[in-house]
Amino acid sequence: MKRIILTLLSAVVTLTVSAQQADTTFVVYYGYQPIDTITISKTSKTFLQLQEAESVVKGITDEPTKHRVIVEYVLSHPDSDGSIYLMRYLSGMINYNKCLPVLTERVRQGVMKRLYDIFVAAKVEEDAFTSITAKAIKIGEEAADFTLEDINGNMLTLSSLRGKYVMLDFWGSWCGACIRSFPHLKEYREQHRDKVKVVGIACHDTKEKWNAAVKRHELPWLHVLNGEGTNDVAELYGVQAYPTYVLIAPDGKVVQWMADDPDTFDLYFDNHILE
Repeated sequence: MKRIILTLLSAVVTLTVSAQQADTTFVVYYGYQPIDTITISKTSKTFLQLQEAESVVKGITDEPTKHRVIVEYVLSHPDSDGSIYLMRYLSGMINYNKCLPVLTERVRQGVMKRLYDIFVAAKVEEDAFTSITAKAIKIGEEAADFTLEDINGNMLTLSSLRGKYVMLDFWGSWCGACIRSFPHLKEYREQHRDKVKVVGIACHDTKEKWNAAVKRHELPWLHVLNGEGTNDVAELYGVQAYPTYVLIAPDGKVVQWMADDPDTFDLYFDNHILE
């Protein structure tokens, strides 16, 4: 149920280089369609920037690590054409919210302008898609309270957890992206177990499938089953994609939320956010 914005995850830029040529021609692909062909000198600043950028991620196969390296590179090289070149590896909100805003006007209007324009168009679609969630979950405002039945048959009220940070995880046993996110969530919980309570909210699930998934994936946190009708907590929080995470402060106010690729989890909920 995870939506992919404008097939941006498959955006690729391919470099074709000849050692004998004075110039380098590279084709910019969007999905599998070429969107631009650019020729630059191999001695130009842009070519050197592209080479440097590509070397930064060379050999990195772990996606969360690659994403973190790219974001750090973009934030520290906002005037590099290589930054926008690397952004093709990123997806969704982490790209739009952290990387696009820092790029200089020269980069936005430079040789990668066509790719930049695609990112901007994708952000518009992403913003429209997440607008319902953004209206329901407002950072700095009190999170909507709810009471749901937990996996042991007891009733759990969100406000009863005040005094600690609470991470809500809207997920489902049917959701591949949710399952792929569990290692990130387990690591986060273990790292901050004295500060953070995790509450999994299973949505569009039966009790049988929900119980089986919790046991199969060995999820050691609190679990509740989403309600229906007037007690539909996913609807209350405007959830449009799974997984959706909401971090709530000890005073009950929303600190951060995301509905995105699980591999960007640690970029949204990094350590300093709990300080």
